[in-house]
Amino acid sequence: MLIQRCLALAAGSLLGCTPLAAQSNPITSTSRLWGQWDVAPNTQWAPNSIDPTAEPDRTLHIFRLQPVFPFRLSDQWTVLTQTIFRFVSAPTARPVFGSTPLGLPGVVGWEQRNDTGLSDITPTAFFVPNLGPHWTLGAGTSVVIPVGDGVTDSGKVSVGPALIGYYHRGPWVAGLRLVNVWSVAGDPSRKDVNRMVLRPLLRYQLNRHWFLRSDPIISVDWTHPTGDGWTVPIGGGVGYSFRLANQPMQVSVEGYYNAVQPTFSGEKLLGDVTIRTQLQILFPK
Repeated sequence: MLIQRCLALAAGSLLGCTPLAAQSNPITSTSRLWGQWDVAPNTQWAPNSIDPTAEPDRTLHIFRLQPVFPFRLSDQWTVLTQTIFRFVSAPTARPVFGSTPLGLPGVVGWEQRNDTGLSDITPTAFFVPNLGPHWTLGAGTSVVIPVGDGVTDSGKVSVGPALIGYYHRGPWVAGLRLVNVWSVAGDPSRKDVNRMVLRPLLRYQLNRHWFLRSDPIISVDWTHPTGDGWTVPIGGGVGYSFRLANQPMQVSVEGYYNAVQPTFSGEKLLGDVTIRTQLQILFPK
């Protein structure tokens, strides 16, 4: 019985093993600092209708820093907060001006580069009722705040509902997090935002240290002109739980095939594969 409780804790991203902690909800009883780095090689900066020389030879980097803090309001309710800070290095290009074949001034090429900087910040708060150690259900609100330089952010303040639902028992954790936001303010010259992000999670604890994990980020841009703004990765990976100076941590490496991608002028620009590494620093109560 004690071993089963330990696995339940580990599956919920906890590393301690005490009978008291095992009875608590592993999601609403743990604060964590979560770093995630997604790398998509073989990305193309623009469709060939804009740059005929563009090729899928660039790399997209997205780093997310996600502090998660639960605040217990009473024996019946907890507010679970998560704030995502995004740092992006995205393939772009600068126009090269010169003389056209007709001798007129104009754009004669593109100087490809990666623009790097802070992107949108997304704070989210969920109200979670106390349903015991095996279920976490919650609803709340998410806000997107653009803080980049115009290239790496959305340029729009967006707001929308957020939902979470997880089941965690024994070595298994299964569930999802869903957010849909609409732009309400921001740069009027930038594209309006109507975007949904669905993040399912399936995790299986192999033993005290090792676990399997699938955590794809599924998204859809509802404003896509041809209606095919979906991005659907498929895959997963392996992780390892450990302690460093008595501090609970875990790392994981995952690989995803971007099976469905949005198109731009009829072309898919995102690389076919996304490689993800994660580090979580855990602070169980």
